Amino acid sequence: MKELFSLLFKFDFKNLFFSPTDNGMIKFFRYCFVGGIAFVVDYAVFAIVCLLLGKGAVVTTIGTIAGFICGLIVNFLLSKKFVFTEDSEKVSRKGEFVWYTVIGIVGAILNVLLMMLFTEWVMSMNRYIAKVLVALIVLVYNYVARKVILYSK
Repeated sequence: MKELFSLLFKFDFKNLFFSPTDNGMIKFFRYCFVGGIAFVVDYAVFAIVCLLLGKGAVVTTIGTIAGFICGLIVNFLLSKKFVFTEDSEKVSRKGEFVWYTVIGIVGAILNVLLMMLFTEWVMSMNRYIAKVLVALIVLVYNYVARKVILYSK
């Protein structure tokens, strides 16, 4: 934590984002940053689909899935560049992508279920607000799952 705050307060963005590190807090910070960019893509696609197709549970589901797929692609590419720069010791590069996708599919299912829970089934939350809350929950799930399944020693 000390190293992360030191880099932040020094505005040392080169070491904060680009230098190799084993520091878990710096990696999680990077993942949140990458996740933020992926979320902007996810949310934009979600909103565009919903605005173009209208209201209803089916439209919300289609928008959620479309946004999640686009966000997943952005997340994978940026995560390999900035967060999980090491190769997985558990699987080959092809296996790494397969596991990344499986974790992403579980995340997508979780995403849709939580969206339906928050907007249709239990609560009547605004879908745009629900999308933000669900994204935060799924962000934590994705990081922990990828870290444990693919990149732990």
